[in-house]
Parts: sequence; C-alpha cells; structure tokens
Amino acid sequence: MNRLIICGKAAAGKDLLKQRFKERGFYLDVSYTTRPIRKGEVDGIDYNFISEKEFADKTNEMYEYAKHGPYLYGTGLYEWENCDIFIMETHGISEITPEDRKNCFIIYLNPPRIIRQQRLKLRGWDIETIAHRTEMDENKFKDFKDFDIIIENANF
Repeated sequence: MNRLIICGKAAAGKDLLKQRFKERGFYLDVSYTTRPIRKGEVDGIDYNFISEKEFADKTNEMYEYAKHGPYLYGTGLYEWENCDIFIMETHGISEITPEDRKNCFIIYLNPPRIIRQQRLKLRGWDIETIAHRTEMDENKFKDFKDFDIIIENANF
C-alpha cells in the first residue's frame, strides 16, 4: 500500500493540507493522543483523544508512537494498514521500517518561522509558549532529511 506522510513544525499547515486531500477522497489517518482537546477539535476527527492509561494499553496496537512534550501521539496499526494520508513527527518517521518506507512519500512543510508564529498566535498561544515551541521545533527539524519533497512557502 502506498502512503503519503505530511510532517512539519507546529502551525506549518499540516492539517490544512490533510483536509485538502480528504476533500479529494483520500482516506485519512486519525492519530491517537493524550493531549487535551483544543477548542474547535472533534474527537475521532482531529485525533482520537485518549487517557495515558488507554494509550499504554494500546501500545501493542500502534505502528509508531512518541512523546512530544508531556503528551503521547501515535499511529495505530489498523490505520497504518488502511489509510492513505498520515501526519507524523520526525520520531514517527524514523520508526517506519525500511520495507514500508519504500511505499511512502513524505512531504515536509516548512513555511517561514514568522508565518508559523502568526498562526500560533491566532490559536491563542502566548508569546513565551510560541517562542519555546518554535525553538523546540527548530532543534527537532535541524538535521531532518528523511523527506521526498519540501514545501517552504505558506501558499499551497
């Protein structure tokens, strides 16, 4: 099965691109997370929001999972086997087996920092949180090279 994986820093446009694929009939993964639901998100649509205990009980049903900040995120095995489009972090991508990687196309969204910071501000994040998250992302993606194409503008 061929898979398209979208990755990028916070507020890079991953969900927007994923939504555009959904509108064209692609079957989208809904990842699992232990983070609290944000205003406007829908459980089972944006993420499967579960407790840390539920996540721990599901780890044998995960293709990959990682801790990002205080929260866990993961891709279920069922979703991995049945979906077309995924959003993954760098750690998740590093967990893709070499055999599966042959059938993946990875898009790295990397718009300018100022665009991402503006988007985070629109989400209601304070300046300190934005600065911290931006710095974390810069470090995480500093040596990231496991992608097939990079999109560095915000106009996709």
